[in-house]
Amino acid sequence: MKKWLVGAAVVVVLGLIVWLSLKDSKPRGIEVELGAAEPKTLSSKVKATGEITPEKKVEISAKVVGEIIHLPVVEGQEVRAGELLLEIERDLYESARDQARAALEQAKVTRHRFEVQLADAERNLHRVRQLRQQELVSQEALDGAQLAVDTAAVEIEAQQHAIEQYRSALKRANDDLARTTIRSPMDGIVIQLDAEQGETVVPGSTNLPGSVIMVVADMSTLLAEVEVNEVDVVDVAMGQEAEVTVDAIGDDPQIGRVVEIATSGRKDPALGTIRFRVKIALEDPDPALRPSMTAKVAILTATRTDAVTIPIQAVVKRKLADDGAEVEGTKADGLDEQDVVYLIEDGESVVRAVTTGISDDLNVEITEGLDAGDEIIIGPYRTLKKLHAGEAVRAKETEDENEGDLEADAEVEIRVD
Repeated sequence: MKKWLVGAAVVVVLGLIVWLSLKDSKPRGIEVELGAAEPKTLSSKVKATGEITPEKKVEISAKVVGEIIHLPVVEGQEVRAGELLLEIERDLYESARDQARAALEQAKVTRHRFEVQLADAERNLHRVRQLRQQELVSQEALDGAQLAVDTAAVEIEAQQHAIEQYRSALKRANDDLARTTIRSPMDGIVIQLDAEQGETVVPGSTNLPGSVIMVVADMSTLLAEVEVNEVDVVDVAMGQEAEVTVDAIGDDPQIGRVVEIATSGRKDPALGTIRFRVKIALEDPDPALRPSMTAKVAILTATRTDAVTIPIQAVVKRKLADDGAEVEGTKADGLDEQDVVYLIEDGESVVRAVTTGISDDLNVEITEGLDAGDEIIIGPYRTLKKLHAGEAVRAKETEDENEGDLEADAEVEIRVD
């Protein structure tokens, strides 16, 4: 009797072990994550980083060389158009003006002398002509008198050109003297001051920039100036809304609109890409904003409502034949890659071509190839990169299923005991 009971217990235990091993064995195939295409509102954004800058700012530079003898403004000071900003030493330019004025007056006196000589030569010519008619003087005397008149006229003309030169020199001297006093070209704020009283400033030349003494800016209109790469700039248009975030004043974005897009790009020497300058005008700038603060910009380029969307990593590139079948190797030569997704049918991966629309950081719009609710493989991305049609796949178990299995195992263990 005892032997029979022991045998029966052994059979039960063996059966239980077999059942548990079968229960714990999982289906064959690559484990993948599934997800359904779902409708949602999707917004496409172009992101870039730049800085805050005033819409209007003027660099105040010296147009004459000299020492700053008066600097009545300080950085951050509000100034009005025409208000005195600085004065440069005037003595040298006053002397140059006086010399030019004296030279002009002297040239006028010389011209007057030549005019008197011309009048005298004309009177002498008149007398010689009368005498020649009476044959009292030779033809040579008449020619000499005529030459004196012509010479005096030429000297007057030459002196007139000299007067014009001296007059231009006087105008330039006056202009240089006026440039020793610099006034504000507009209403604004001195946002940058790079000189001190007593320093010597120099004007710029063709190859050398001049001394930038200060920068005056109109802070009523602020811009976020960023550089957008050539791939994204084609989606940016005038008037598009943008969110501008400045870490220095918090995480709340400020609203702006695109007001300028550069027509020519600049090559980034570090990355080798072409970037285009884009300016966004802030609609209601925070008073705490300052020029040169770092700004993160997200330009809203498109919005779709009820768009069929899937995770962006679910879309991969594959080469397909005309019938939609996936091809590899030499058969794929000459074919262009297409956007595809993978589904599961009868435990195998199935490829399907799709047409994508706009996208954000996480999701992409599917305009053709999927309907809302269709279940596709969405990951892991490393698996999707290598996945091909016809491979054995299985859905990854959820946490709820695993918990259910653990509870069942616990019940079996209790019953065995």
